[in-house]
Amino acid sequence: MESGCVSGAAVASTVAAALKFFAASQCLLSERWPPQANIADGSSFDFIVVGGGTAGSTLAARLSEMQQTVLLIEAGDDPPQDSNIPAFKSSLKRPVFDWNFTTTNDYYSSQALYGGVQAQPRAKMLGGCGSINDMIYSRGFPEDYEEWASMIGEEWSWSNVLEYFKKSERLTDPRILRYPDLAELHGRDGEIEVSGSDDAPLSTQKFLEAFREIGFNFVKDMTKPSSIGVGRFSHTIRNGKRASSLTALLNKAASRPNLFVLKRALVTKIIIRNNTARGVQVLMGNNSEVQYLANREVIVTAGTFNTPKLLLLSGVGPRGHLTDLNIPLVVDLPVGENLHDHSMVLMYFAAESGTCNTDEKSLYMDTIRYLYDGSGVLSKTSEIGAYMSFNASNKNVPDFAIYTSCMPVDTRYYESCRSVLNLSPHMCSKIQEVNKRYEVFTLSVVNLKPNSRGRVQLKSADPLEPPRIYSGTFSDPSDLTYYPDAIRKALSIIRTSYFRSKNAFPLDFNLKNCVSLSDDERFKCIAKNLAMTAWHSVGTAPMGTVLDSKLRVKGVSGLRVADASSMPKVIRGNTNSPVVMIAERAADFIKEAVGKPYHMPTSDSKPTSWKYKYPKPNQNTRPNINNHPEADTVVYNDQNSYTNSLNSPNQYNNYPNRYPASGTNPNGLTGWAAVATTAIETVGSVVDSFIKVRIPQLGGLIAGSYSNNPKDAGNISSTEKYDRAETTTPSGQP
Repeated sequence: MESGCVSGAAVASTVAAALKFFAASQCLLSERWPPQANIADGSSFDFIVVGGGTAGSTLAARLSEMQQTVLLIEAGDDPPQDSNIPAFKSSLKRPVFDWNFTTTNDYYSSQALYGGVQAQPRAKMLGGCGSINDMIYSRGFPEDYEEWASMIGEEWSWSNVLEYFKKSERLTDPRILRYPDLAELHGRDGEIEVSGSDDAPLSTQKFLEAFREIGFNFVKDMTKPSSIGVGRFSHTIRNGKRASSLTALLNKAASRPNLFVLKRALVTKIIIRNNTARGVQVLMGNNSEVQYLANREVIVTAGTFNTPKLLLLSGVGPRGHLTDLNIPLVVDLPVGENLHDHSMVLMYFAAESGTCNTDEKSLYMDTIRYLYDGSGVLSKTSEIGAYMSFNASNKNVPDFAIYTSCMPVDTRYYESCRSVLNLSPHMCSKIQEVNKRYEVFTLSVVNLKPNSRGRVQLKSADPLEPPRIYSGTFSDPSDLTYYPDAIRKALSIIRTSYFRSKNAFPLDFNLKNCVSLSDDERFKCIAKNLAMTAWHSVGTAPMGTVLDSKLRVKGVSGLRVADASSMPKVIRGNTNSPVVMIAERAADFIKEAVGKPYHMPTSDSKPTSWKYKYPKPNQNTRPNINNHPEADTVVYNDQNSYTNSLNSPNQYNNYPNRYPASGTNPNGLTGWAAVATTAIETVGSVVDSFIKVRIPQLGGLIAGSYSNNPKDAGNISSTEKYDRAETTTPSGQP
């Protein structure tokens, strides 16, 4: 009996220790998102930002630095805590967190994809695509922005935009910091961490060796504007967790009493009177409709597909298209035209195991390791990229890129192959069948500067209907010209020394449209039929034709657009960081326009003394939108009293109706009680998520290119060694 009690005590102690560990790990994983604002119908704000994605999070945070009220409206909800974990990036591209957009079948391109359509994952949550992307830090190249400047003005030249990239950047990547000439091109004091590590797993080493063997130079910094080659990207990751404009900017700004974040709210129309944006019409989660008024501006940051959709619904767009849908025209602009994206073609090859070897035991241990200190395979994402140019006059500006990934044996890839990539069942089945015995590698061959253009249109005047997306992929045949050479270059990896030693071989899917062709025509056919989006769509409300150089919608006062749709041409690289830069520029344009504290009119006469308005959330009456009246407000009669309120330690309690419980979390608990309760409630979900649910998904969702076998894990002490074409192996490894 006594022995049993001792044993029971030991078990209890072990369980308690495990619970303590998982509760502590929850603090590592969790992020406190901005609370839901409780705002009355008809309330007014100085600025309304529509869309809480990458751009919206940045812009709302920056605008709230002023003494102005800012309302940020997001159709989705908070990101799941999974979004913080870099390796889970692809698991979030699923219906509950996604707008689930697809292109329209053009019966020309992408015919090897299921239904002839391209999946267009777009996050429906705070942080937008910055909450589900690969976290690669990429800016494009100076030539991209010089091209913009030639089209729309010097505000967008490389020298001008560089300062806005640096503004939000906090570089900690030692591979760049050790070189002063590289480090000077980066920001050190911004909010979004750009990190990296000297350590490189075996798969990264072997791919770098292979690319060098086929003629690529090693590049220390993949954002370096004067050289291209193969290298390892830096990432927006901080302490093993995703860093984004949401986590680094909006979350920290959320405590400001002049910033309101409204979630689960779909903006269905911009209210425009006398060609001036006056506010927005919003459909709430309970299907009620409300209106919010903008004293100064409405800024649309809803993304490349939802921004043109909202503008069109509001009467801003092509006359003919709006007339067909009986939408009253406000201004005739080419909204929705100029859609384009990096076209991507996936090539696969297989090899004997040992490069990205991952077994279930290793995954369990990596899960424990990540929960313990935020390190290991779960803290990683895709990192290898190779740029190549086919321009004889400028070899340091890329035309194509190759990105790699690696799937361990028996990855269970079929589901993500179908749901994320939308490849045909035949292709996904073949990949999975080969993967039962071999590791499978992906070579993503990407055209970085396409000439083809598509468009975005409305299906109807119903705001709940998704937009109609015509990709236009390869509508300009010149985009196919260099694909044969680019694909051949990518596949030549198979013939390098290391992969020959692993008996690598390509996967041929025998596409029926291409089997009778040979040489260049066959590769062009493969590219055309396998083409998909690289998820970098831009240009549907571009500067130059729809917007002026300060991102203002032409012909409508008080209305701007500040997201990827504003790009006149896509840059040569991932678009997330450029979107942050655009939002930073927009914030400064707006601050310049404000120029001084806002004088609130008290009548139709000239403004009187400075007053700051704070909306009361309990107002139940809707003002007359045509007269643009003021909401019920808290008014500060001088600037100092408002400034002091911002610094008040009791700022939440000053506004008891803003949050579900004054100064607390939504459960009404404070301090450690709230933390402990949250931790205890989530211990079970943490265990289930990591051990029971997520582990089976990891094979295809982890960036693949990371080995979990300690024996195989390479340790590169310095990237300088690649400049001398050396590759190191860990001590004790034969």
